[in-house]
Amino acid sequence: MPPMKYLRFYLDRKCVVVPGWGKTKNTRGGCSGWTSEDTKRNVGKLRRNAKLVNGTGGLLVVDIDPKNGGSIDLLRQRFPGLPDTRTVSTVTPHPDGPGVHLIFTIPNDVKVATNRGLGTGIDVPHSVLLPGSEVELDDGTERRYELIADIEPAPAPLALIAAVAQARREFVDQAPGDADDDGLVEHLVAEFADAWAGERNEIYIKVAPLVIGLKGEEGADMLRWAYTGDDHDWLESALKSTLWKYEGVTPTRTVAKPSPYVVDALAIADHQARFGRWPGRIGASDRKVMLAIIEACSARGAMSAPASIRDLALWAGMEPKTAGKSVARLVSSGRLFVTRRADDGTSEYAPIVGEMTTVISKGIPLGIPLLDDVWLSDGLGGRCSQVFDLVGFGIRRATPLAKAGGMGIDAARDALAALVEANLVIRDGLDHYIAPDAVAVADQLSKERGGLLRWVYLQERIRDERARPRGDAVAAAKAADDSRRRRDEDEELMRQVGML
Repeated sequence: MPPMKYLRFYLDRKCVVVPGWGKTKNTRGGCSGWTSEDTKRNVGKLRRNAKLVNGTGGLLVVDIDPKNGGSIDLLRQRFPGLPDTRTVSTVTPHPDGPGVHLIFTIPNDVKVATNRGLGTGIDVPHSVLLPGSEVELDDGTERRYELIADIEPAPAPLALIAAVAQARREFVDQAPGDADDDGLVEHLVAEFADAWAGERNEIYIKVAPLVIGLKGEEGADMLRWAYTGDDHDWLESALKSTLWKYEGVTPTRTVAKPSPYVVDALAIADHQARFGRWPGRIGASDRKVMLAIIEACSARGAMSAPASIRDLALWAGMEPKTAGKSVARLVSSGRLFVTRRADDGTSEYAPIVGEMTTVISKGIPLGIPLLDDVWLSDGLGGRCSQVFDLVGFGIRRATPLAKAGGMGIDAARDALAALVEANLVIRDGLDHYIAPDAVAVADQLSKERGGLLRWVYLQERIRDERARPRGDAVAAAKAADDSRRRRDEDEELMRQVGML
């Protein structure tokens, strides 16, 4: 059994620990609903392998599997400054050494979303074996989980907490029909479509009753179309059960509220992107792409968001080639982390959140969304959006603006002059301030100076590019065309010889 000194570490923290099954990684049946009190009453059942239910007792365990490409260095790329902490080696064999479990402390109000990937070969499992547990591998050898860093768990940094925190679901006091049912259903179906394989069942249980309660068979079809897995028997069984229980039943309405840790971490990421240094001529483009990703994360209520290069180009208001180069620079410079890449070219991006060196200012009159089409307007490109934000942050003069934004003094002065001329910024001597009616001015400018029209053209062009067949689709279309042409030629020949 796990040595009592190791088991006591978890019992003292009131963790939920459940018995394992033989020399395997499996959990013994009948204990899926255990609480810490059940663990306390059944310590005698933890005589062999035992498993910690992740997120209980104020502990978070991150699993790093080198067999699948995971490493501590990779985790630190996403979470710079990750502290050394209590560490357990796992039994996964690999030439570079076994995998590890990193154990951190988290606040008691954090509900951990388990089976969530944090990067290649890095995830947050539902439960993990305790040190001292033994597992027989496929080749017949036995390996033991070992405590290799016997130190107190370090507090998880805010960015890591935000990455694993589960959204809160709150009841909404509304009668059917009072809310935008179509929009709500689309949001829930999209949440199911975005779910990872390990969390798909959990997400289904949350969204399907409401989707089917509001839409019936149509809702079931929407979930079928959104399903990205390959276990269609499971899906059909789940839909059949949900339709039987909830079709035509007025659903209890809940809405998903992002964890406050997600809100805080994204606020820091937004602050650092808006008011950080973006030196060089390419800095303005990189900044726009970074803010586009943060905005997508905020809309999703999570610390990462899936996007193609075309998506980012449209959100940031730039050419896809420019957006692609910016993404590459953001990743290589340590501002952006790719959590996964899909076969269709879509990647999931997470902004890398550093430590705050200043307090986030409250009530900054930013006024205009940074990715608004006004910044595509004549005379307002380049550094104007960055200078606008810096003025809103309270930096009033050209010299400190240039220093804060990593730009030349001439670039800062030119941007200020353009903003003043457009009535987005007011000049008072050497000082500058955001115009009180900047939002209304921006809306009118985007129409008068062509920004809105440029954004529409960009959207149409990207839509046409997406519709154009590529790769295998091109080959298939050409083969179908050749087959049709040969068939037409054969039919014409048969007509000529009187066979048709």
